[in-house]
Amino acid sequence: MSDSAFGNNSSVEVADSTIAVQISDDRMTAYLIFTAPLNGGRDITLNDAIREIKEHEVQAEINEAAITQAITEKMYNSRILVAKGKLPVNGIDGHIDYQFECSSALKPKTNERDEMDYKDLGLVTNILAGTLIANIAFPTLGDDGIDVCGVPHNAMPGKDAKFTVGKGTTLSEDGSAITAEIDGNLKWNKDHFTVEDVLLIGEDVGPSTGNVEFIGNVQIKGNVLEGFTVKSKKNVLINGTANNANIIADGDIEIKLGSVNSTLNAKGNIKIGFCESTTIECGGDLTSASFVASEIFCHGTAYAITGKGIVIGGKMTCLKGMVFNTVGSESYTKTRLTLGNGAILAEEKLNLEKEEAKLTEQIGKLVQLIDMLNLSKKKLGTLPRDKEDMLSTSIRSRFKFSNEIKQITKRIAEIEASFLDSVNLNIEVRKSVFPGVTVRIGTLSKKIDHKNDRCRISIDNSGDISINAIVGSI
Repeated sequence: MSDSAFGNNSSVEVADSTIAVQISDDRMTAYLIFTAPLNGGRDITLNDAIREIKEHEVQAEINEAAITQAITEKMYNSRILVAKGKLPVNGIDGHIDYQFECSSALKPKTNERDEMDYKDLGLVTNILAGTLIANIAFPTLGDDGIDVCGVPHNAMPGKDAKFTVGKGTTLSEDGSAITAEIDGNLKWNKDHFTVEDVLLIGEDVGPSTGNVEFIGNVQIKGNVLEGFTVKSKKNVLINGTANNANIIADGDIEIKLGSVNSTLNAKGNIKIGFCESTTIECGGDLTSASFVASEIFCHGTAYAITGKGIVIGGKMTCLKGMVFNTVGSESYTKTRLTLGNGAILAEEKLNLEKEEAKLTEQIGKLVQLIDMLNLSKKKLGTLPRDKEDMLSTSIRSRFKFSNEIKQITKRIAEIEASFLDSVNLNIEVRKSVFPGVTVRIGTLSKKIDHKNDRCRISIDNSGDISINAIVGSI
C-alpha cells in the first residue's frame, strides 16, 4: 500500500525557530525576535538567544529573565527588550537664588493692620555687613551614558550661573554666596544688587519717596516736606529746608537753608541756616543764624553769630555755653535762656530729698516692728512661723532701704558739687540783649530790665547773676 493511501505527505517542510536581533538607531536598546518552529522543528533555547545577541556585539547586561519568559510563553514574532543602554544625563546649569526682591520699583508697604502705608514706599532696604544677599548654585557635570554596544555617550556639563558682584557686596571664597560687604542700603541695579553706605536722594523727601529710615548717612538735595520723617543712624544733610518735618540722627544734622515748625533730634551737632518754631534736642553743639520762637535743649554750646545771629522768643537750654549776636528784640519779646543743668538737677535733687525722707520714715517704722518682734521672741523663746517670717522680711527691708539712702545721699552730693561748677558758665552777647529776656544760670534767675550791648552774663563772685561789658575784640 502506498504512503498516500495512509495520508502521509513526505513533502511537508520541517523548520527550526529562527532568531533575529534588532538594535535601535540610537543604539540604546536591543530587541530579540524569534519565529515559531514548523512541523516539529526545533525551538530556541536561552543559550541560542544569548549567543545570537552577543554576535551582534551587545555588551550591555542581557535580560535573561525576559528571554526565558518569552520562550516559555512562546511569544513568537514579538519584539522582546533584552538589553538597554544608559542615556547620558546632561548637567544642570548653575543659578543664583536672591534673598531679596529683584526690583527697584517703589510701592506702598502694608502695615500691621494690613493697610497700605503710603509714607513707606520701600525706598530704603537697610542691610548689615555679612548679610546673605544670594546663594549661588554651581553647575553639575552630568552623568555619562553608554549604549548597548559599550560605546560611551558623554553628558553635556551645566553652564556657570551668570551674575554680577555689585559695589558694596562680596563673593564668598568658595563662590557659593554673595553677601553685603558694608552696612548700607541694598539696591537693585538692572541685574544685580549694590550696597551703598550713603543714601543720596536727588529730590524732596515727600509723597514720591515716603519716609526715610537709613542706617548710614543721608544726603537730600531738596527739602523734607510737611508730615515726613528722616531717620539716620549716622548723619543727615539737607540742602533745602525742613518744613513741619521730623529729622532724627544718631550723628549730626545739617540743614543748609533752615527749619520751620519741625522737630530735630541729633546725638551729635546740629547746624541750621535759620530756625523758626522748631523743637530741638541736640547732643552736641548747635549753630544757626537765627533762633525764632523755638524750644531747644542743647547738651553743648549754642551759637548764633552769623547773619543776624539772633535769638528771639521761645526757650533755650544749653548745658555748656551760649554765644549770640543779639538776644530778644526792641519789642521786648519774651525769651528765656537757661544755661547749665542746674534747673534739671535742682528738680532731681528735690525728688531725691523727698525719696530720702520717705525711706527714712519707712526705716523708722521697720525698726519699731523689729524691736517689738525681738522682744516677743525673747519672752516666748520662739515666734510663730508667720511672725518669724515677718521679722526676717523686716530686717532685709531695713538693710535694703539703708543702702538706697546711701546711694541717694551720694547723688545729692554730686548734684550740689555740680552747682559750684555753674560759676564758670556764661552767655556771650556780641551785640545786644533786650528787656523781655529771662536768664537762668544754675539755680539762679535774672530778668533783663534794660538793653545791654556787648556783654557777658555769668555768676559773679557774690553768687549772683551779673552782666558785664565785653572789653576789647571778641
